[in-house]
Amino acid sequence: MLDKNAVYIVCIILLQAMLLITIFQSFHFSSNMGYMMDNALAIAPYLSYIVMIITIITVLTVSRLSLLARKQQELEIKELENRHIKQMNEALRGQRHDFNNHLQVISMLAQANKLPQVLAYLKDLTEEAAGVNNILGMQCPAVGALISSKVSLAQKHGVQLEYDIQGDLEGGRVRPLHLCRILGNLLDNAIEAVRELKLPSPKVELKAYCDAARIYISVKNPGQIHPSVMDRLFVPGTSTKKGKNRGMGLNIVKSIVDMYNGRIEVDSHPERGVRILVELPQ
Repeated sequence: MLDKNAVYIVCIILLQAMLLITIFQSFHFSSNMGYMMDNALAIAPYLSYIVMIITIITVLTVSRLSLLARKQQELEIKELENRHIKQMNEALRGQRHDFNNHLQVISMLAQANKLPQVLAYLKDLTEEAAGVNNILGMQCPAVGALISSKVSLAQKHGVQLEYDIQGDLEGGRVRPLHLCRILGNLLDNAIEAVRELKLPSPKVELKAYCDAARIYISVKNPGQIHPSVMDRLFVPGTSTKKGKNRGMGLNIVKSIVDMYNGRIEVDSHPERGVRILVELPQ
């Protein structure tokens, strides 16, 4: 939507400029050549009105397109929030549905005097419930929805996604939609990179927090970025992976970071792994 609006605005401004140039060139030609001079002088007083009308039309059109762009962003944010609520409701329904089964298992283990198994079972239940409650209690609904979907994606591919989100990331001037695009692309890249390593316990770590001045986002995963790619990491299409539509994630992240005058750093080391740090002004 934003790209289309930008094209529309540029076209309108160009049409306005071409129309004004045509009018003034015609008036100048008539003045120099004496051709249809009377007609040119007759419309001269109305040129300012024509310019004013064209300018008003341009301003109204640009305002309308900007309003549509904002509404589109709001709809996308609400869609993320609705997805978050739906996922949380499904998780809570699943917990409630399994509650009686869990009680029966614990009861049978207790009757058999298998205390270590009871404790291990309770530990697993507590960790599962804590994960759902952590996402449910986030101050950032859109970010929570995104992380919930990425946790499911990671689990589907056998990858553990650990996250630590502190503070209201959506409370500053950074739009939740842009925040989620940054997080989504970084996590997608990290999860895919870890999958290809075939590690016994693949893991991706996400840390995000904010203070009064800035938002800090760190995504870390095992592996290493090939040295031949490091210098072109943010160039569209740069990727070590095969297939179409590759190498766009970091370019999208970089463009959003630049839009907010933020900072992005990439560290790659064979032992430390890959860590991407993003800083955005609040």
